[in-house]
Amino acid sequence: MARILVIDDEQYIRTALREVLEREGFDVSTARDGKSGLKLLEEEGADLVITDVIMPGIDGVAAMERIKQAHPGLPVIVISGGGNVSPVDYEPGAISTSAYLASADNAGASCTLTKPFSRRDLVGAVRSLLGAGQE
Repeated sequence: MARILVIDDEQYIRTALREVLEREGFDVSTARDGKSGLKLLEEEGADLVITDVIMPGIDGVAAMERIKQAHPGLPVIVISGGGNVSPVDYEPGAISTSAYLASADNAGASCTLTKPFSRRDLVGAVRSLLGAGQE
């Protein structure tokens, strides 16, 4: 059974991803931010990491870069919805979800997904990156 580490600062996202992936037969652990995610990866290991981009402290792109340095072959899926920006806080020209995910792609993400994404897209990306032999 493949081990997946989910790093996201939003509890409901961590819970939803855990539930979906556990139903698919994966062993899932979660972390609330980049720092705790990196620590958990070193302590428990993982076959794949899913990380949000916008988080306090170590953001998802920085966490992914550290993961890739320490574990070059480890697949990392980067997810983002662009942050919780209310209409009042919106600024034209502010960095968008596509820019966050392009930054992750440039830094070496194995795959990127824009929130909200479907269960099918998530599971398909995970299975593709892990290969059929790790189900």
